[in-house]
Amino acid sequence: DGRSVNIASQTVSGVDIQAAYRYELQSYGAITAALSGGWLDESKTTPLPGDHEYDCSGLFGTTCETVNPEWRHVMRVGWETPWNVLVSLQWRHIGEVELDTNTSDETLSNGRHDSFNAKMDAQDYFDLSAIWEATDNISVRAGINNLFDEEPPLISNTITGTGSPNSYPTYDQLGTEMFVGITASF
Repeated sequence: DGRSVNIASQTVSGVDIQAAYRYELQSYGAITAALSGGWLDESKTTPLPGDHEYDCSGLFGTTCETVNPEWRHVMRVGWETPWNVLVSLQWRHIGEVELDTNTSDETLSNGRHDSFNAKMDAQDYFDLSAIWEATDNISVRAGINNLFDEEPPLISNTITGTGSPNSYPTYDQLGTEMFVGITASF
């Protein structure tokens, strides 16, 4: 009986990209940019040897369990000023995903098309922050996460799981958040 033995297999393939750039502005500091992204080509699972293999790339749902966008990235552009202030804008992108049960894959499909939960559109979040090195021992930071108050895509909680909000934790659940902090070292 294979039910008490963990013999499933999963294969994930894709490409991860990281890039960074810095440009000196002579007497005005420097501009920096950094990108970290991932393209998911395949996310294949075989529950038991001999079972049908299914691919969750670009899908979400009860079988695929989580959000598997084909593309997602975080990009940050910053300005290092000559006045000991770093100002940065970050862009968080999560690609579009479709409901796993709406596919033609025999393992994922339940034979019905769910038009309400059919897909979650791509989401983009922008975060603005600044850090001021006031002295060698004191720094002040402030910022706004989810600057444009983007709401997460809503779907049925029967898909996300009992007790969960009507979205996945992959997405920004709280809306716009502001923060201020001071660090002092002695």
